[in-house]
Amino acid sequence: MNLFLLKRLTRRSISGFIFSLILLSSFKATAQDTLRTFGPRLGIDMARFAYLFADPRQKGTALSLDFEVYKNIYPALELGFNSTAFERETFSYASRGFFGRIGLDYNLLPVKDRSVHHIIYAGTRYGTGLFSHRAEHIITPDNYWGDYVRDEYRNNLTGHWLELNAGIRTEVADNFFMGWTVRYMFLISAGKDEIMTPYLVPGYGRADFNRSAGISYWIMYRIPLIKK
Repeated sequence: MNLFLLKRLTRRSISGFIFSLILLSSFKATAQDTLRTFGPRLGIDMARFAYLFADPRQKGTALSLDFEVYKNIYPALELGFNSTAFERETFSYASRGFFGRIGLDYNLLPVKDRSVHHIIYAGTRYGTGLFSHRAEHIITPDNYWGDYVRDEYRNNLTGHWLELNAGIRTEVADNFFMGWTVRYMFLISAGKDEIMTPYLVPGYGRADFNRSAGISYWIMYRIPLIKK
């Protein structure tokens, strides 16, 4: 009888131990699920490639970097390149240069589960574009003296603007994100050139518009550095 009780107690102890391990494993899995991943998130703007079809005169690309430094707060940096070229009856024009945007995004999406990284955000940016533009084969019509032809004019300029942004980032797989950004921009300066007005400010758009709008479609990857 004592041996029977001992075996029964032993089986119960083993069963209880196994059950405890299962509960502990479940608790750990839940605890791991609620950990939040932190790291720099790198992205490329796929919308820039749409210019190849919408406006073949424009070529460019843009990259982004952001990081959640505090709950719902994401400092952001964007760098890119833009160029354009076209011809008119009296001249041919080309410009090319680099741009940068720096700012801050705030997540408006209330998420209780820390393992969820989707965001709906609003933010601001300061942008600047460093570029050169040139005109060639410039013809100044003159019916009396005859047309005057100037070979080339070139100048280096710097443009500045401010932006209001909004968009989403969705984690479609572990550390992989997709999403879009819409931006409304306010031109501060397109660069001073007394001879020729620039056509395009890289990162902003048409230099003759004081207001401009744009959209970006991002594919992003977050480097998982920290979980806490």
